[in-house]
Parts: sequence; C-alpha cells; structure tokens
Amino acid sequence: MNSAQRNQEHYIPLLSGNGDDIPDASFQKNASDDTTAYTATSPISYYLTVALSCVSVLLAIFFYYDAGSPSAFDISDPRFVASLRKVTPYPNIENLRDVAKLKSAPKLLFPGYIARANAAEPDTLYASSSSVTLSPSDSMFFRWHTTNPENSRCYVTAAVPSPEHLLNSTKSYVAEGDVSAIEIWNVSYSAIPTEMSWNTRPPRQALLGTVNFTAPIDYYDPDRDGIELRPPTPLFECGGEQRMAIEVACSDCKLNFEQIFSMPALAFDVWLLQ
Repeated sequence: MNSAQRNQEHYIPLLSGNGDDIPDASFQKNASDDTTAYTATSPISYYLTVALSCVSVLLAIFFYYDAGSPSAFDISDPRFVASLRKVTPYPNIENLRDVAKLKSAPKLLFPGYIARANAAEPDTLYASSSSVTLSPSDSMFFRWHTTNPENSRCYVTAAVPSPEHLLNSTKSYVAEGDVSAIEIWNVSYSAIPTEMSWNTRPPRQALLGTVNFTAPIDYYDPDRDGIELRPPTPLFECGGEQRMAIEVACSDCKLNFEQIFSMPALAFDVWLLQ
C-alpha cells in the first residue's frame, strides 16, 4: 500500500454548512483495524441540550427564591413541606405575662424588729437594730406583722451574695465555723418586749428548720433547684393576719453582719408564697 492509499484511508469527509451531507450513521472502522472510531453528532441535538440546560438552571433559580418567599410558608396549603409547623423551644411564651398575673411571684417580708440576746450577759438590754450577731451564746430575734392572702405559705431563708457582688457593694459579713445549718425557732410574738435581754427573751415553741448561710455556688446544680422550699428549710402556713416571731440561733458558729433593706440582699428573710 502506497502513501496515497494510506492517506485516503484516514480521510474523513468534511461537513458542509447546509447540513445536506450530514451522515445519519456513525463512521467506524473494522475492529481489525487500528484506527480510532469517529461519530458524527447532529447540531440540532446539541442546541437542544444547551436549551434544556438553560431551562433547568432557570427553574432551579426560580424554585430557590420561591421557597424563601412568605407564600411558601402558607400553613393553609399542605402541599409545601416548608409550611409544616415547627416545634418551638419556648411554648406558650407569648402568654407569659398573663400566666404571671394568675400566679404572683414570691413577696419579700422584711422584719420590722431585729434584736439580740446574749447569754454571757443575761441582764444586758438590746434595742432593735440592724446589727446581727450569732454565736453559741448569742441569738437573734425577728418579728413581722403582716396581713396575707388566705392559704398563703411563708418560708425563712438566708440571703447571701456572691463574693463578686459583695466587692461591688458596701456590705460584708464575718463567719466562723459551720454556718450551713443555722436553726430557726418559732417563738411567741406577744412576749417580745421593746428592749430584750437574755432573761426576758420569749420562750421557744418549736424548731421550724434550718437555713444555709453560704454564698451561692457558681455552677448549675439540679439538686439545689427549689432548695429553699424543701425540708429542713422552714416552711409554714401564714395566711390572713399574721404576727410572726422567730429566733435565729447557731450552736457551732459565729456570724456578724448588718441587715439593711438594700441590694445585694444580706439577711435572714421571710418570703411569702401567694
């Protein structure tokens, strides 16, 4: 085979622009030959492919923006998946104010009388003041006269600020020994005089419970949730007109601070549950 025949064997006819000579079938050499197979493609199918691709892109853009429109979240039309209701992490939050009106928050009852009694000096008289002193020989007496809604309950708690809050205030306290179980005793209200000594202090009637005079922890502890409402914290009925009096005592500690009605709270308080 001469060179002219070899060149003619590899020759593929060029296509004219009028489309009349477009072959309908693929040009393929025999399997025994070592030349590559060639396939002719119609320009109509090419333009059709481009047109369909453009339509697909336009539809994708349309549906993308349509899904973000407010009409796509029409709950009345169940055909849209995006319109399904989502579970809110804060159910009934829009009615929070109405719920708060139905159940009032606890109310603070600040004592109208605070006096000391010292067993080491049994005849020394102490008038009512803001100074709180506890020791194995010192007790403090608190008195309240209030009118509360019927079926109310009250509890006694110790309010102790965190060290950070104390640094930003003018308040402070000194504590020694175990102040985690300070005793709260119920005493006779009518027996409390204007000035009190150890010999004239009212008698104890019953131990209501204990309170913890320690600063709050700086991490979440589920066991402390509602701890002021659980035993041994003093919780008692206090509905109607009440004349309440308690003795605060500590057999194994010393505690000194000024109980003043201001923030941050540093006090032995009574809270009213309505």
